[in-house]
Amino acid sequence: MKTKPTFALLTMIILFAGLVLLVRCKTAMKPNSGEITQFLNKFNNSIKEGNTDTLAACFQPNAKIRQVKRFINLLAGKADKNGNKRLATLTLDVDHATINPGDNGLIMATIPVVFSHEALESKASVLVLGLVKTAPGQLQIVQVETRKFLSNYVAYENYVKSKTGAQGVFSAITIAAFKTAKQLKTRYDSVIWFDHVNGKTFFYVVKGNWNMYKLDSLQDKGYDPKYAMGLVSPELKEIIPTEFDLVHNVSGTIEGLIEVEKKDKKGFYNLDGKLVVPADYDQVFPLTENDNSALLRKGDDYFYLTKDLVITNKIAGFKITDALPKIKTYGSSYTLSDSTSKNLMEYNADDEFTSIVIPPSYLVDLQILPKYIDFQNPLRHPSADDEGDGEGSESMDVEYHGANPAAGNWFESIYYSVIDDYLGARSGLYETKQVLLVDKRDERIFGYKANSYYGNAEGGSPISGRCNENYLREINDTLFEYKTTSSLAQHLLDGEDLNEGPYFHYLHFVNGKLTALPCDRIFSCTKFVKLDDSYLQGCYVIGEKPVDHMTPEILSYMKNEIFASYGYKFKDDKWNEVFGGRFNRDTLKSNVDDSLTVIEKYNVSWINQKLKETSVKPNALAVK
Repeated sequence: MKTKPTFALLTMIILFAGLVLLVRCKTAMKPNSGEITQFLNKFNNSIKEGNTDTLAACFQPNAKIRQVKRFINLLAGKADKNGNKRLATLTLDVDHATINPGDNGLIMATIPVVFSHEALESKASVLVLGLVKTAPGQLQIVQVETRKFLSNYVAYENYVKSKTGAQGVFSAITIAAFKTAKQLKTRYDSVIWFDHVNGKTFFYVVKGNWNMYKLDSLQDKGYDPKYAMGLVSPELKEIIPTEFDLVHNVSGTIEGLIEVEKKDKKGFYNLDGKLVVPADYDQVFPLTENDNSALLRKGDDYFYLTKDLVITNKIAGFKITDALPKIKTYGSSYTLSDSTSKNLMEYNADDEFTSIVIPPSYLVDLQILPKYIDFQNPLRHPSADDEGDGEGSESMDVEYHGANPAAGNWFESIYYSVIDDYLGARSGLYETKQVLLVDKRDERIFGYKANSYYGNAEGGSPISGRCNENYLREINDTLFEYKTTSSLAQHLLDGEDLNEGPYFHYLHFVNGKLTALPCDRIFSCTKFVKLDDSYLQGCYVIGEKPVDHMTPEILSYMKNEIFASYGYKFKDDKWNEVFGGRFNRDTLKSNVDDSLTVIEKYNVSWINQKLKETSVKPNALAVK
């Protein structure tokens, strides 16, 4: 879970995909002062003319398209997505811009800006652009630092609103909820959220010491939350008693019901406050079949919750593989956002501008979705440019990548990826990979979530799609190898970039979960298994070129990474530079042979032999 500050404290920076280019680029062209002046004048004239096409041409083409378009519309004075007119006019003083060189050929231009509105007092700010020269006489914007610019812009528009009576920050239903929450504070220590259902508002109430970030710890063994949560109806009747660790969105898991959690057990209430399923169950899976609403697991036993909301006797002869196709969202790709949420849940705080979703517990248990998600909130308008450039996600895409039945084996594997379009983030798009292991012996499902970015720079971006490997294999009864395409973003010795390739996760069962063995290498396989020829094959992207096998350059990196992870000082300083940002190399050693394990020594010898074969037969690594 990413830590997300409130909008009022947010120091927002839009960093486009070009940041990765700048990290990798060693010899960018240096523009002269005349070229910089010409570019800034062109940029400023496009703003004055309100020409979004010429403004777009000023930005790096592979930058984050959605955020660039929003920012361009703001600069050009275009109406926001709700059709609201901009309340502030922007004037850039490019003649007094300050130009400073940055790293790797980056030029930082700090431009004075004035916000104004008719007869009101104007306010000053600055806009900081990161420029690179792409060709003689041509520059592009690859970075926009908006921390001061956007915060000043928001403050000025709120100033205009206060003086002109423009559209308020909060909708009428939100203002009414604020007032009711103040009344409820006489009965509860905190009123934390509002859930608007068909025009009526439910109130999430807490007794005890509440902190939002305690939600992240709910599944930790032995955790005592020190608070109890409940739910109050629009009629101000307590329909869920303040006894629970977590109360979910109304109808968020099953239509007409509210899921609750207590000490990692799950249950349900209906909207009248009747207890439908006591919080005694380890997992609840909503179903899409006609007769039953949910599958309930208690220990090793399974039960149905029927459409009539009756819990059946234990299911005899239950098979998890038979139930899988009936589980809601199984085998599906879908998008989550504020517009796809059945009801809108808000924070009871005037400095929080997002909505919140508490996903169904089974999706959290399987690590497909986080404990809570912040989305954009159409009921709150911190400024007239409310286009999602603040805190929270605009959407979260869950993409299904298929299953491997592994006929004859005791398990099946199922693959998803989740792309979080988090608008308050540096990279903008975060992708994770999820693998589900279906245990056919114990009739259970386990989930594991893996990062997909392993580069040195902050952030990352979704996988390009040129490689899409997903594979789970059993090494022994408790250890598995999960191979999945990832963004590696690593320099090789020859100057090429290893952008994508398979990353190996080594998973074992711990307390009923799949847990990864820690490793800080790009090629973690060298630490846990003895290599064979199967590891030579795989989809890699070097620069922009995909290849279906390891090259000698990749293999050399793989070998030297073993030594680098133990702090070895290479005789060739180029290798020291390659690994400089990946491991803690403050104190280097001239010999680390005693640190190598038996497996690692075997793998070094094996790689050396493969490199020798390659020198004799150049295509040896490409043999399938």
